[in-house]
Amino acid sequence: MMKKRIISLLLALACIFSTGLTVTAQDTTAPDTTTDSETTVPEETTAPETERLPTIAEGEEIILEMPTLVNVDAAVVYNIENDRYIYDLNADKVIYPASTVKLMTAIVAIELLDGDLDREITVPGDALKRVSGNNIALKQDEIMSARELLYALLCGNANDAANVLAYTLAGGIEEFVALMNEKAQELGAVNTHYTNPTGLHDDEMVTTARDTALIAAHAYKTSPITDMSTATVHRFAETNKAGERTLHNKNHFFSTVTEYIYKWDIPRGLNAGYTNEGGYCLATTVARDGLTYVVVTMGAKRDDKYIYSYTEAAKLIKWALYAYEYKTVLSTSDMICEIPVKLSGKTDYVTLFPSHNVELYLPTGTDVDSEIGLEWTLTKDYFTAPVSEGEVGGRVTISYNGMSVGTYDLVTRNSVNRDNILYVLDLIKGVTGTRAFKVIATIAGIGFVGYIAVLAYVTFNRGKRKK
Repeated sequence: MMKKRIISLLLALACIFSTGLTVTAQDTTAPDTTTDSETTVPEETTAPETERLPTIAEGEEIILEMPTLVNVDAAVVYNIENDRYIYDLNADKVIYPASTVKLMTAIVAIELLDGDLDREITVPGDALKRVSGNNIALKQDEIMSARELLYALLCGNANDAANVLAYTLAGGIEEFVALMNEKAQELGAVNTHYTNPTGLHDDEMVTTARDTALIAAHAYKTSPITDMSTATVHRFAETNKAGERTLHNKNHFFSTVTEYIYKWDIPRGLNAGYTNEGGYCLATTVARDGLTYVVVTMGAKRDDKYIYSYTEAAKLIKWALYAYEYKTVLSTSDMICEIPVKLSGKTDYVTLFPSHNVELYLPTGTDVDSEIGLEWTLTKDYFTAPVSEGEVGGRVTISYNGMSVGTYDLVTRNSVNRDNILYVLDLIKGVTGTRAFKVIATIAGIGFVGYIAVLAYVTFNRGKRKK
């Protein structure tokens, strides 16, 4: 009896232990391919509050000091609205692009589809040759819409979907890559060169963090890249070759299947990935108060605790959202200078004001009074009445820390009437002051003097004859 009890106890402990192992495996691993309906789908997990990355919550201290990054080779923060990089760490260092290549793959594919995302695509066998890494296990002659293939590409980093889109839309991988390189040059990503549409390593395929930000900004503006790449999970309908598939986002900002401490509701899109040679890379966007930022971290490392592409991007995001703002440096109510007015009986001068309000994109905390300089010049010596509201009389140049940032018109805000008596006198003065008038007046004067002289002479001679 005692032996049976011991055996039962050992069996129970073994079951508990094996169950614990199963749960742990589901929490920490995820397959590279999507799963079909017959396979257990990993569940999204929630990180303990103490293990989450820092988030931006209402009332939380705002970080205005530029962060110092560690364990990344390059990083940039780019503001789309002002076409300005506000953070630069080795922005022009030539690096391997890794998975960020897929942003350009999506851009070119969507352009070639010309809005027809529901186009059915039959998977060619040649497109599946030598596919490795993340994939959704596409099969030869499988029929899937372009929309679903884009979801696989952007949500799941699927390399087979990238090849199929390239092969079917451009007629071949090389032809598609040529279009990718053309688009990179068009966008100003002049230090970027592609050799494949997947991002799998090739020594000849290079980019920079600055170029990646430009490409990511264009991807952000290209519908539906941002929405697809932000989806937490996407479920594919059954096809002619496969059952239903469930795909979890490979970007840890949006999915907690394999990593749970990075989940964050502030970033939007766009791509995250890894290669041995390129390290961990990430490109995402954040927005606040009408300002949109692209945040890029490249060549990041990882250790037992963190994947640094995410942690360093999080630092940049928290800083960027509050580091800059629009500040009004000139208002239409600001009196800049005065200019003389002629022919007005009541006004000798009229005041000039900026033609419109001027807002500049400046670091938060900028002291406008001390850091913004104004220099004005008149475009004419005076106004002649009547003067209408809005007439340009000068220009004002604005500088920030000694660097010119723009020149703007100075205009009148009030009209000035003309005094008619002064106007007539001015006309007379204008006529009498001309060279022609002076010549005529001189000739007339000489003639008048001559006439008087002749008249005197004649009168004098008549007087003598009478005597």
